[in-house]
Order: sequence, then structure tokens, then C-alpha cells
Amino acid sequence: MSGCQPRQSITAVSVKYLILALLALSLVTAMPVSAVVNAAETKSEPVAEKPEKKPDVPAGPVDEYNRGTPRGAFKGYIAATRDGKFERAANYLDLRYLPQGLTRKQGPELARQLKISMDRAGLLVDIDMISDDPKGAQEDGLPENRDLLGHIKTPQRTVDILLQRVSRKDGVKIWKFSHRTVAQVPHLFRYFGYRPFERKLSEWLPDVTFLGWQSWQWVFFLLCVGLAYAGASILTALSGTLLRKEDAELRNEAAKLVTGPIRFLVWLFFIHFAIEYIVPSSTIRSILQGGTLIIFAFTWTAIGVLKLGFSWWAERLRRTGQEAATVLLQPIRNVVNVLIIGTAALLWLDNIGFNITTLLTGLGVGGLAFALAAQDTLKNFIGSIMILLDKPYQVGQRIVIKGHDGVVENIGLRSTKLRLLTGHQTTLPNEEMARMDIENIGRRPHIRRLANIGITYDTPPDKVAKAVEIVLEILDNHEGMDPDFPPRAYFNDFNAYSLNLLVIYWYHPADYWGYMAHGQQVNLQIMREFEKEGIRFAFPTQTTQLAQDSGQPLQVQLLKEAGLVSGQLPA
Repeated sequence: MSGCQPRQSITAVSVKYLILALLALSLVTAMPVSAVVNAAETKSEPVAEKPEKKPDVPAGPVDEYNRGTPRGAFKGYIAATRDGKFERAANYLDLRYLPQGLTRKQGPELARQLKISMDRAGLLVDIDMISDDPKGAQEDGLPENRDLLGHIKTPQRTVDILLQRVSRKDGVKIWKFSHRTVAQVPHLFRYFGYRPFERKLSEWLPDVTFLGWQSWQWVFFLLCVGLAYAGASILTALSGTLLRKEDAELRNEAAKLVTGPIRFLVWLFFIHFAIEYIVPSSTIRSILQGGTLIIFAFTWTAIGVLKLGFSWWAERLRRTGQEAATVLLQPIRNVVNVLIIGTAALLWLDNIGFNITTLLTGLGVGGLAFALAAQDTLKNFIGSIMILLDKPYQVGQRIVIKGHDGVVENIGLRSTKLRLLTGHQTTLPNEEMARMDIENIGRRPHIRRLANIGITYDTPPDKVAKAVEIVLEILDNHEGMDPDFPPRAYFNDFNAYSLNLLVIYWYHPADYWGYMAHGQQVNLQIMREFEKEGIRFAFPTQTTQLAQDSGQPLQVQLLKEAGLVSGQLPA
């Protein structure tokens, strides 16, 4: 497979640089804004005195739990549940008007169940979209004292997750989860709550929360990760063993593809099912939204499949005698690899929130400038691809183009080299080779000979017919004859100085030197047979007729041994 193998594995290089790029961009996007601002300030001139930072003033009324605005109430509730402080989280629920069977003492448990239901139902709430006005959102179509966070659907109904403005004991207006939402928490928890074994795990393990998952969820997840890797390894190892075969490079490459990127991809799919089974928290859903590992796995797999496909293509070209064309495969593969990695990077940037429109515009302008600067090179490269696909000629074939008659020595990325019949070498750009008419002599199935034999005008008609018969007898079942192409001979024309015999025959296969030797034998046989029959070959002759003018006698001079004798012919 040497025709398609790079000096260094393009897959390994691509994967390495893709990982580095993803890590670098992850660090940049994860950097706090304050850190960026501080870094910028260190580059500027030192300030003599920094003003004292003023304490943050709440947008709404002063409240111990920061419930003066809808946004503050929601953030306070999330912070309390994330830290496992459900007693505190109960202060964000409107526990008035509870339905029968629920009491205020169940407030912490209701706060916990509501958080679990929102996480496992996949309710994503953008905090920045929640109103920071003490009066709430005024143009959402809801009553002034209510704000909608989202909906959670169950088979029976759709539950609205509402914040409601209520009066504190001292009459101050604050925001809490609506009593209508709190009343639906048991219903939500029946569908999105913990299963029996999950409940047992949560009771056995410490009540520690990280990224919205409790400790039992992390333990279960890590166990699933190990089982997923074992399952993916077993499946791909068996497949790779079936594919591997000695002295079969393509099969071995396919086995490496299965036990490498495909194994990683299968492992990620198993982990995805495990995460969905455990039900990811809103924080983990936000982290997974970028799809970093999935994009990386698909990119790695696509590059591996591309490598295997080009290896198969190169092997096919070698089997069909087109080994020189394999030189075109590696540049094409590199270009496709760059396109795959670039597309993956753009998709990842878009997933994590970058505006790629400007980037695409810049790439388009840059690509246009590059194309204009390298248009001749691109034309030749595209011409090389067209030659590879259309196959108008191959190395070793004799072709005629632009008056050049020679044998193809090499088909490169930029040009094609011909060894002319004179022994000289000429180089023609592939852009011209793909655009111009090419006469491929190397692909002719036979060599046709068309000959004109002239015999003298004094040959009688019977002898002319005999001459045609002689030629046909000599060519009957001749060497290199194909029954579909029998020889032809005709008395076809009266030339200026001869009677013309047209002779046509085809020599198979198209062996030029064999054809020349056979033609010599035919010519000698024709000469011998014509000589036996007294048939003479014509050659250019002239007949001069002498005439006299009535008013002037014709003068004739004869040269004799004794000297020049002049005479005058009678009138």
C-alpha cells in the first residue's frame, strides 16, 4: 500500500492536533471574565489609587434569601439545593394552600423532589432570561404576580413551573415557586423521581452533590463507564479478530479501525445510554451540549474510514495497472481530512456558543484570495483529478497531443511527462491534458494498412482483374487477421500516370514491429506474383508530341558520331 501511505500517519497527527485545539479552546471559553479583565488591566499603566468597590445593592427589597426578584429567588433555590441545604431551599416554595396529604413539614422534601424532577425531566432554564425586576416580567402574557420558568410534560398532563410574587409575614412582596407548582411536585416525582434501587443507593452513600449529581449517581455512573468500556472492548475485539488476516493489509487496517476509533465511539454510545438512564442534571446537560467527545469520536472515525477507503482505491488502481495514478490519492486525502477536521471544529464552536458566521465569512474571503493566487496550481491539480477519474491514458501508453507523439512516462500532480519517439522528453501541464483532444495510440485494437498500388496504363483489363485477384489471394487468411475484418482490394481509380489498386487490411494485435515485418512479406509476394504475370508497376512518365506551326517549319537536330547534322522536315 505504499502508493497511498503518508510519511507520517495523518490520522495520528490530525487526532493529536484536534485534541490540543479542543483543550485550548475549552480553557479559553472556561476562563472567567474577571480573569480576562484583570489580565488586560496588568498590561495598562498602573493606577495610583483604586476606588473602593461598592457593595452590591439588591434589585428588589432586602431579603434574607434574596427573593426580591424572580431571578434572585431562582438562583437562591438552585444554590441551596446544589449544596444539599433543603431546609433552606424550602423557603423558596409557597407552602400555602397545599393539597390534602401535604404539610409544611414536608417542605424540604418537596424542595428536593422538585429539583430532582426538573433535572431528570431535562428542564433547562436560562437564568439570564429570568426577570430581574421586582415586579417580574410584564409582557409575558401572564398575571403580573407570576413568571413562567418552563413546562414539564408527563403522560397525564403538562405542569407549569411558575414563580409567584407573594407577601412575606411583614407584608413585603417576595418571589417563590407558586403553590400550584408545589402541589404538582408529588405527581412529577412519581415519573421523574428515583427508582427503588436508586433510592437505596442514595440512602447508603453520603448526601454529597457535584454538578447536580449526588454521590450515588456518580458511583453508578463510574460503574457504567467501566462496564461500557468492557462491552465495547469485547465487541470490537471479536470483530477485529474476524477481520485480521495475514498478508491482507486492507483487512488489517479495517481491524485497526474497529479496535481504535470505532471502539471509542461505541463506548461513548454506551455511556450516553447510561447517562440518560441515570438522568443528567441541568448542569451536566449544559456540559454535554457542546458534544466535544462525540464530535471528536466521529471525526476520528471519519478519518479512519477515509484512510481505509483510499487504501482500497490505491490497491484497486495497482491491480488495474494504474499505479502511477496513486500519487494523486494522498493530496486528495489530505484535503478531505482538513475539510472533516474543519467542519468538526466549526460544529463544536457553534455548540459551545461561538458565533461562527463571522469566522465563515473570513474563511470565505481568505479562500477566495488563496484560490485567485493559486489558480494555475489548482487548475493543474483539478486536471490531475480529472485524468485520474476519466483515465484518457496511462503510464506506458503511446499518445499524440499538440503534435507531440510519445510514450507516457509519468503522471504527476502538476504535469504529465512524455518520452517522444525522437528520444526527447516533454512535459505538459495536466490542465491542458484534461482539456485537449488526445489520440491514444496505445489503446488501438489493431493497425490498419491502406495502400495504393499503381500499374501501367497499357495493362489489359484482364490483367487488372488478375492483379486484384493476386492481392486478395496473398492477403487471404493472412497473419494477424481477424475474421470480422477481412482484407479488401479494388481497382478504384485512374491516376494521372497509373491505374490504381486500393488495398486495405487490418493487423491484430496492434504490434507495430510485427505489423512492419508482415507488410514487408506482403510487398515482396506482390512483386513476385506481378512479375510472373507480366504486370508492370507504373512510375511517373511524360509523353512529348511534336507539332509545327503552318508559317514556320519545324527544326530538328540529330546528334551523330560524326557531328551535328541539321535538317528540315517537309511541310
